[in-house]
Amino acid sequence: MKNISIQNVLFIATVFFMASCVAPKPVIRVIPAEKKTTWQQGKEFVSYQKNDFIIHCAYHGTDASHLIFDVEIVNGSESEFLVAPENIIMYTDSGKWDPVTNQIVYATFPIRAADPEFQLLKLDMQESIAEANMKNQQTAAVVASVAALPIIVAAASADINDKKPRAVTRTDVAATTTVGVLNGIEISQVENEINYNNINYKRETWNQYALRKTTLSPGESTRGLIYFKKPELEKYRDLRIDAPILNNDFIKFNYRVIIYYPQPNTVQ
Repeated sequence: MKNISIQNVLFIATVFFMASCVAPKPVIRVIPAEKKTTWQQGKEFVSYQKNDFIIHCAYHGTDASHLIFDVEIVNGSESEFLVAPENIIMYTDSGKWDPVTNQIVYATFPIRAADPEFQLLKLDMQESIAEANMKNQQTAAVVASVAALPIIVAAASADINDKKPRAVTRTDVAATTTVGVLNGIEISQVENEINYNNINYKRETWNQYALRKTTLSPGESTRGLIYFKKPELEKYRDLRIDAPILNNDFIKFNYRVIIYYPQPNTVQ
C-alpha cells in the first residue's frame, strides 16, 4: 500500500508539473515580398516612389500588443502634406472583387495604425489617476497610524487590568492588525509606483520613437515607428500596408509573416 501511495503521489506531482509548464512563445519575423531592399541597422527597408513621394518602410519588431514598423516619408511634391499615422492602414487579406458593389471586399477588418496623440492623452489620464491613488494611499497610511494609536493604548490599558494570563494579549492583536493594515497600504503604494513608472516609460516611448502627426512642407521628410494592433498571425500570414499620399493615392507594401516555434534544447 505504501508503494502504491508513493506512486500515486509521484503521478499527481508529475501531472501538476506538466500542467504548470509554460511553452516557449513563438518568435515572429515579418519579411517584405519585395526583393529589392536595403538594410540599415539590421532592418530591411523597402523603398517606393510615387507621385513625387518616397516612402521607406521596414519591419521593426513586436511588443505584447503590436506589430511595429519603421517608416520614413519624403515629400518631393510642391504641396504641403499632413502625415497622420492613424491613416496608415494594414490589411490581413488580399480581398476579392465584388461585382455587385464594384469594389474590393475584405474578409477581415483593416487595421489602422495607432494614433500617438490619442495614446499620449490616455497616458496622461492614467497618470492623473495613478497620482491621485498614491496621494490617497499616503493619506490612508497617516489616518491608519493615527487611528491605531488610541486603540493600542486602550488595549494596553485593558491588558494591565486583566489579571488572567493570556498567550496573546489585546495589545498583540491590536499591533498585529495595525501592521497588517499598514503593510497592505504599503504594498498598494509600491504597485501604484510601479504603474506610475510604467506610464512614464510608455509616454517616453511614444514621444521619442513614434511617427507623429506632422505637416511636411515641400522637400521635407519625417521618420518614426508606427504601431498596428497585432492580428492573429498564425491565421493571417500575408500583410499589406497602405500609406496615403497626395490626391487620395497610396503607396503599398506587402509582407509575409514567418513564425518560428522554439523547442527546448534545440537553440544553440
